[in-house]
Amino acid sequence: MAFGYSFVNLSEAEKSQRRELLDLYAATAQWSILIVFAVFQLSFLLSWMLEPRAEERPKSPFGRPPKLKGPGWIAKAQHLPRSFSWWAAAPVAEGWGTRAEWIAGLVWTAWLLFLSFYQTGNDYLHLTKRFGIVGASQLPLHYLLAIRSRYSPPQLLTRLSHEQIKTAHQILGRIITFMFILHASFYLNFFVMSGFLQKRIKDLDVIFGVVSIIMFMAMNTTALSIVRKWSYKVFYTMHIVFASLLIIPLYFHVHHIRKYVLEVCVIIVLNQVLRAYSLRTYSGTISMIPGTNLVQVRVPLISPNKETKWRPGQHVYLSRPTGAPTSFGVYEMFVLRNQTNPFTIASLAEQDKHLLLVARTLNGNTKQLAKLARSLHSQDGVEVPSIPIALEGPYGSTSRLPDLTKFDRVLLVAGGVGATFIVPIYRSLVEHEGHSFRNSQPRFVWAVRKFAETQWAFPASRGEEDAEFGSEGVQTDNEVEVCVTQPSGSDLQGENADDGMELAEAEHLIPFEEEMEKPRKGMVLRAGRPDVHAIVDEVFTTSAGSVAVITCGPRGMTKQLRESVGRWVRQGREVYWHNETFGW
Repeated sequence: MAFGYSFVNLSEAEKSQRRELLDLYAATAQWSILIVFAVFQLSFLLSWMLEPRAEERPKSPFGRPPKLKGPGWIAKAQHLPRSFSWWAAAPVAEGWGTRAEWIAGLVWTAWLLFLSFYQTGNDYLHLTKRFGIVGASQLPLHYLLAIRSRYSPPQLLTRLSHEQIKTAHQILGRIITFMFILHASFYLNFFVMSGFLQKRIKDLDVIFGVVSIIMFMAMNTTALSIVRKWSYKVFYTMHIVFASLLIIPLYFHVHHIRKYVLEVCVIIVLNQVLRAYSLRTYSGTISMIPGTNLVQVRVPLISPNKETKWRPGQHVYLSRPTGAPTSFGVYEMFVLRNQTNPFTIASLAEQDKHLLLVARTLNGNTKQLAKLARSLHSQDGVEVPSIPIALEGPYGSTSRLPDLTKFDRVLLVAGGVGATFIVPIYRSLVEHEGHSFRNSQPRFVWAVRKFAETQWAFPASRGEEDAEFGSEGVQTDNEVEVCVTQPSGSDLQGENADDGMELAEAEHLIPFEEEMEKPRKGMVLRAGRPDVHAIVDEVFTTSAGSVAVITCGPRGMTKQLRESVGRWVRQGREVYWHNETFGW
């Protein structure tokens, strides 16, 4: 056999020793993740020790940040990890993940392969079994990384958000599939070489193993970005259904991995409990933003003191509403909880006294939301009726953002509906009393296709009706730079167009075009795409200190922004970078 392995006949004592080694290295593979968590804790300790003490500054909604400056050798020591982090966060290729993801994935794969080969001697079946049990030992961690709740153990131990940890979940899923494919391929070769294939392929343990491999490969295939973009519903449904059913064939495959399967069952129950804790039913309205293909969901907060546990830029998972005026039952809640999409909270809950969700109409749930919005509007031409709305959350990485008021300059860049993430952060900075900036107010640049798409952030003056809406929208003397990329023509055309757009909505485009020459308070309008390079250079040249860059928008825009910021990072500038994206 290849690589010095062969089919060997073992005594009962040798088989018992092989089983002990299989269990030992599977346990080592499972618990070695504690070393990774320990490294995180050590890095937190070192950061705390290197952090220079400074006087207290006014608090902001984002909590306490790491200090960026230090004396002499400390500043140099801090620059090296920042430079490496910037390099590692760069994508390997379009759609192929970052360098850090590849490095982490290859290191963990190499570790698991080492545990699979070590002390297997020349026993081919020992190696084959080791592939399977080492891969199975990663299943509990794989499911644990999928928990969204802020009470997730990996989030608590690493201080990373679910959006950051889900990348590890995706990578580990591919590694487990790779280990299982090795396990199945080596066993198939053994059956063929030994002449047992026709007999063994009919045995239940083999059948359950084959079914498990097929389900794993199906989940990995539907999790590819191209499939998620084509149909988020297909990806999400396949993932939820197969992840729940997979434990059945795995449990009956072989009894040696059942303890890992049972651990997975406990984690699944924990996840459902945490999700149920985060799931609440509200009464809200759904409507279309006139002149656009944007749909907005507005949820008034009846008891703001109890319900305003929201941070700027967080998101919720919206269950697709039915429009029924009655409350959801247990069964309906269970079904709707698995028909969800992430929506960023575009409002400041405490200040606005409501949650505002805005999304562009695409295929899937957002298209159904748009249809529901039009049907509800057609029932009553004046007032949109309230319907039950189920929201799960809040989630999001903004709870881990540093205190932006401590930076010398802050640059916020949004593209399209990516402003639903940026606008609340911007408002929390410029409208919150007691905030003080080192240098100047943050610079906010927002690129939109049509001026009408800014309505939710810059509501038109309603005169006496303003009292009904309180301080909704951007209310500040500091101006947001709005770049309109399509100053003429309908924004309802193109790949994201909604074929159901009614003529009455399209007619709203005309008055909004006229308002291009009289923008609302708090904004300055420019035609064309923003000059990203010039904007970045202006921010960095007007201050020699630290700079925070927060962005959310189309991939092309964020890529160009990162390239421009990267030139200053390579010159040694202190930069905090955050690019908000949704992967599922």
